[in-house]
Amino acid sequence: MEKRTDPVAVFTFVGVGAAVLLPGISLREDASPVLGFVITGLLFLVVNQAIRCYPTDIRSAPPVMLLILGAVGVVQDTLLWLLAGWVGGKVDGYEVDGFGTALLGGLVVRTVVLALMALAPRRTEDAEPA
Repeated sequence: MEKRTDPVAVFTFVGVGAAVLLPGISLREDASPVLGFVITGLLFLVVNQAIRCYPTDIRSAPPVMLLILGAVGVVQDTLLWLLAGWVGGKVDGYEVDGFGTALLGGLVVRTVVLALMALAPRRTEDAEPA
């Protein structure tokens, strides 16, 4: 049995990369771009894996469930951008200008992750013997 990488983990880094392009989310002057991106991506990855707000199968999820999980996810990602801005002030990382920027960043991250989940090929799980 081979171990597969969780696609949500990869999609989270792509979402963070897209949100970093927004005005208001900027790298500290003396920070390393790679280290800042890795720290921010790992922060999102750890929290998003601990508090999972993604449907198991996005293609067959009811629209109400997608709206609820999307709204909760945007709030979660907004708070993560605020946390990333605070952590970025302490170590090499990104600065977030305020709540509006964090909200926009959270919206971008969650939208990118959900869109990539919808476009990704379905994973077929091997049936385990009972």
